[in-house]
Amino acid sequence: MNLNQLGLKIEQNAYFNTHYNKFFKLGRISFVAKNHFKIIMNDSDEKAEITQTLVNNDMIPAIGDWVVINQMDNFNLIVDILPRISELKRQSKKHETLTQYIATNLDEVFVVMGLDSDFNLNRLERYIIQINESRAMPIIILNKLDAVSNYKEKVSLVRERMLNVPIIVTSVLKNINLDLIQRRFYEGMTAALVGSSGVGKSSIANYLIGKEVLAVNEVRDDDSKGRHTTTYRGLYLVNPKGVIIDTPGMRSLSLFADSSDLNQSFEDILALAKSCKFNDCTHMNEPGCAVQDAISSRQLDKERFQNFLKLQKEIAFIQSKSSKKAISEKKKEWKKRTKSNRNRHKNKY
Repeated sequence: MNLNQLGLKIEQNAYFNTHYNKFFKLGRISFVAKNHFKIIMNDSDEKAEITQTLVNNDMIPAIGDWVVINQMDNFNLIVDILPRISELKRQSKKHETLTQYIATNLDEVFVVMGLDSDFNLNRLERYIIQINESRAMPIIILNKLDAVSNYKEKVSLVRERMLNVPIIVTSVLKNINLDLIQRRFYEGMTAALVGSSGVGKSSIANYLIGKEVLAVNEVRDDDSKGRHTTTYRGLYLVNPKGVIIDTPGMRSLSLFADSSDLNQSFEDILALAKSCKFNDCTHMNEPGCAVQDAISSRQLDKERFQNFLKLQKEIAFIQSKSSKKAISEKKKEWKKRTKSNRNRHKNKY
């Protein structure tokens, strides 16, 4: 298998050829565990480690990354990361201003949601916003159509809320429409599966791979939730073509996006806002508010608007935190420089 079939893009290959000679090799990260990595190369899977320089510069490879390898005797050293075409990330749970990378270099991201008790429109909108920010294309997979009697109603709700996002309705248990997912793959395409535990991500991945590679557990009968079958991210080859990345179930997704990413997912509300009587309308109690008129006439779903306001506040808070951190780091940098200059003057005189 050549690197283009593994997902290497023309611009990434051009970067590598410009900056590195024939003694360096390219590989793709297929597994990450702390600072130990597995890489897929032309004809083999290899273990690798990264240089201290990358660690010091906080350049830790993520699943899906293309990396430059310096091959030594029985040892692979990662010396660089190629520019990414996309980055799916979220806000770190422990540190609000830090980024946690879910996967990189993705063409599409499949958001898998169960039509059972996992069904949640607000959470689905949150995923779509983050995927839009990543520069990948979002695809919605609504699984377990066999588990509910009103699945068509739920699909209609998704179509109304998730404008212009392709939807595939499936049943892993009954093997319904899984071929529609497989048909989306082409040579060199990379996609990731994201969603809660127990929604069928690993089962879909096994179908795409063409064999049982990933363990699959039953969900609990009382709440339809899974038992975190997948505990790490893995990159696998799709049969007959393409690459799939399976990810652990996420209980929550803290946004790492800005207002433009939010606006992309709520274009209908922004279009309505242009017809408001006042330019600074808050869409709450002002007269002549086109948004509130649309809610009253049921042209706009009230819950969708409330979720828009909630996400708007969340993004503003995140950006405020990031700005405060940047200012704090700048102050520390200037204090360090000032102290260094003082010491230099003392030594001089």
